[in-house]
Amino acid sequence: LKTVQNNYVLGLAAIGLLTADSSQSQLRSDHAAFGEFSVQFAQVADLMRVPVHRDDAIKSFSIMLMCSLVKDTFELVKHHAETKGLDDDLKGQAWYHFARLVRNCLGHNFILEFNGHDVALMPVAWRGRTLTAAMNGQELPLAFFGYAEAWHIFLDMLQFAVERKL
Repeated sequence: LKTVQNNYVLGLAAIGLLTADSSQSQLRSDHAAFGEFSVQFAQVADLMRVPVHRDDAIKSFSIMLMCSLVKDTFELVKHHAETKGLDDDLKGQAWYHFARLVRNCLGHNFILEFNGHDVALMPVAWRGRTLTAAMNGQELPLAFFGYAEAWHIFLDMLQFAVERKL
C-alpha cells in the first residue's frame, strides 16, 4: 500500500511541477526514451501553456490518479484480507461495500452498475455519501466522490490493513 500511496503523491507532485511556468523550457527540450522509442515532452508543454487544455489535462490526470488509488488499494487489501482469512472482518467494515461499488464504477467508465446482490444491500452509506438503487446506470459525479473522498477511503482501507498487519 505504500507503493500505491507513493504513486498517488508522485502524481500530485507531477501536477505541481508540470503546471509551474518554470517547467516550460525543460519540457520543450526533454524527452523520455525506452528501447527504440522516444517521446518528446513538447506536447506536455503545449498542453500546460493553454489554460483550457491545461485544466482538462490536469483533471484527466487527477482522475486517473484517483482511480488508481482506490482500485489498487481495494484490490490489495481484499487480496491480503482473504489470504489471512479475514473476509468477514473486511466485509463488515463501514467502508467496504461503498468502496467495492465505487471501485467497480471507477473500473467501468464512471458508471454505477449494481447487480441484484448490490441492490439488496442498498442504501450503502459512507462518510455522509449514500449510494442508492436509483443511482444504477448513472455516472458517478466528482462532486459526490472526488479527490478528497478518494483520499479518505484510501486512509480507511490503509487503517484496516495496518491494524490487521496485512
